[in-house]
Amino acid sequence: MPTEFISVTFANASNELHPIHKAPVDPDFLIRYSRSLDDYGFNYTLIPYNSSSFDPFTLGATIAAVTKNIKIIIALRPNTLYPTVAAKALATLDQLSRGRAVVHFIAGGNDAEQAREGDFLGKEERYERLEEYIKILKRAWSSTDPFDWEGKHYTFKNFSNNVRPVNGTIPVSVGGSSDAAYRIGGSLADIFGLWGEPLKETKEQIDRIYAEAAKVGRPREEYPRIWVTFRPIGNLYIPH
Repeated sequence: MPTEFISVTFANASNELHPIHKAPVDPDFLIRYSRSLDDYGFNYTLIPYNSSSFDPFTLGATIAAVTKNIKIIIALRPNTLYPTVAAKALATLDQLSRGRAVVHFIAGGNDAEQAREGDFLGKEERYERLEEYIKILKRAWSSTDPFDWEGKHYTFKNFSNNVRPVNGTIPVSVGGSSDAAYRIGGSLADIFGLWGEPLKETKEQIDRIYAEAAKVGRPREEYPRIWVTFRPIGNLYIPH
């Protein structure tokens, strides 16, 4: 399996090590940064999300317009967008980018952060909602006929989707370190995101994800790919 490289997208020169308070989108910086990632062979760029961040779909469409190869990962919290709308929005971006869209789901691990956008579900319910959300998206991308849905968190009637992903579906990424995250990622995700941790603990997490994939009968070649995220530690940074 080849090694792939991922970067985060910065919409301006502000970053974790050198923050610029309330900096607006810098279009020139965003275009230059995105093209640099593309030119230097990065495979993916993640557009992160929090309650005070820029809209990832707008940034994603901009990146798609100025690059040729890099895949665009949209970070998405289920509480922020109804799943039928998200299915069309992601498929639209996928068509604009000629098949380069990816979605990374954030169930929401921080109650205070979730409450800022009106989400008051507990952690267990947020993962239940995430599982239902992913199933709806996959159905919306694959179904050729209108369909109804009646679940715990979503109900709709006769939904018909004419906006299809270029390759029939869009890769789904999930992360987390709870039993629910491993179960949902192992059973439904194409990609599972881990933090950079000691090898022993990382292997244990991968084994748990793969065990969940095996439980639902996924063939070995369809087990989730593993992405590992590393980031700078601010208090150890020494400027040159």
